[in-house]
Amino acid sequence: MNKHLIAVLICCLFFIGCKDNKVDTTQYDPSQPIVFTDFTPKSGGMRTRLYIEGSNFGSDPAKVHITIGGEKAKTIGVDGTNIYCMVPPKAFDGKINVRVDGPDGNVVTDYTFEKEFEYTPATIIGTMLRRVDEDGNSPWQEGSFDEGASVPSNDCMVFDPKYKEGDDRLLFSANWTNGLHLVNLTQRTVKRLFPRTGYNKMYSFTFTIEGDTLLFTDDHGYDGTTRANIYYALRRENFRRIRPYNYGRTSYSVICMNDGTVFYSVWWNGKVYKMVRNGGIPNVDSNAEEQFSLSAISNVEGSHSILIKHPSDKFIYMISNDVGAVIRSDYNKETKKLGSPSIVAGMIEEKGCQEGVQTSARFNTLWNGVFVKNKDYGEGVGPDKDQYDFYVCDKENHCIWKIDPFGIATIIAGRSNRNADGKVNGYVDGAPLHEARFDGPAGLAYDPIDEIFYIGDINNKAIRYMTTE
Repeated sequence: MNKHLIAVLICCLFFIGCKDNKVDTTQYDPSQPIVFTDFTPKSGGMRTRLYIEGSNFGSDPAKVHITIGGEKAKTIGVDGTNIYCMVPPKAFDGKINVRVDGPDGNVVTDYTFEKEFEYTPATIIGTMLRRVDEDGNSPWQEGSFDEGASVPSNDCMVFDPKYKEGDDRLLFSANWTNGLHLVNLTQRTVKRLFPRTGYNKMYSFTFTIEGDTLLFTDDHGYDGTTRANIYYALRRENFRRIRPYNYGRTSYSVICMNDGTVFYSVWWNGKVYKMVRNGGIPNVDSNAEEQFSLSAISNVEGSHSILIKHPSDKFIYMISNDVGAVIRSDYNKETKKLGSPSIVAGMIEEKGCQEGVQTSARFNTLWNGVFVKNKDYGEGVGPDKDQYDFYVCDKENHCIWKIDPFGIATIIAGRSNRNADGKVNGYVDGAPLHEARFDGPAGLAYDPIDEIFYIGDINNKAIRYMTTE
């Protein structure tokens, strides 16, 4: 036989033999040990992609069980030499433990890395309560969170101002058409306090300073004092009964200053009135004192204005879905009157979506807001030595804004992943600026004890939350 041909045949046989003897590293080999060599990265927060390196892991993710800091991490992929998972929330102590099951389901190795993962607490957007059917419909339903309770629309929310340690944490929630609901965050239950009967439309509500009386306005549509524009409900009656508090022009918002002075907003020219008491309750406000009007600084003919009192009682903010600005009015504690309005951020007659300082910022449809104390401000910053930031929902921009004491407006949650599909709205939990999306956020409340924001996500029919672990 030709020597050249023989050499070719020998090479081919050698190649075939090598190919047949090649080891498949993706399959678990019970005759070999499972080896762990390293993990990357060494630090990160919730949802960090973590890769565990080694050998003989197999290829079935269901047989690989991982905990980080004692919290279960979902195994996403395994290829024999690498395990891919995602860091779970609250993995604070950082210990990485991996348990691998054999073909029979018994544990074949249980390994804990000597070096720990350095966990960085993250700020996250999550969903507290949401129930929708396959067609996207969501009923109003009392009861337990775990048994189908639902509060699908939350235009206005307030965390219980009278909470003390040991009490259940209570979140009050309302919208225009479905009355007032009590969301018990501790017991995880929903209860309707009163339905929409006896009044027309509840645009917003608040509490008096002592926290025992709840006040809400009525958008009854009349320009006069023949109908109640503010109602009240009492804590000692579990807020189940409503009564007229004040008769006056159709109103959208009411606030109580620390000294008991009451102000409310009306549609016409975006005016704000001081309630003048003419006797007991209910009060007929025929002598209501006009404090200021948005028409004094713009061409606004009317405004659905919401008033938010600063905790210091030095001033109030006004926001409206009709204008593109956050308005401020200072409170004179001696005269008990509000001063002329000025712009904190944005422009009254211009809308958009632009971060910026004071009038360079652009908003679209501001709905509800809350002042939150910033621990980093110490004794206070800015011209007022303020300790608070202002957070506000922008319903049509699908985001949450923060406005600091200098008037700097920044988006702190929502509108994520825009480059991926061109949309800014949706329903996604996760990192506030890199993953999370809302669809019409409107209600906003804050629990200062647990430092949690609650967000009424209207079109997603959900109550979302934002917190730092």
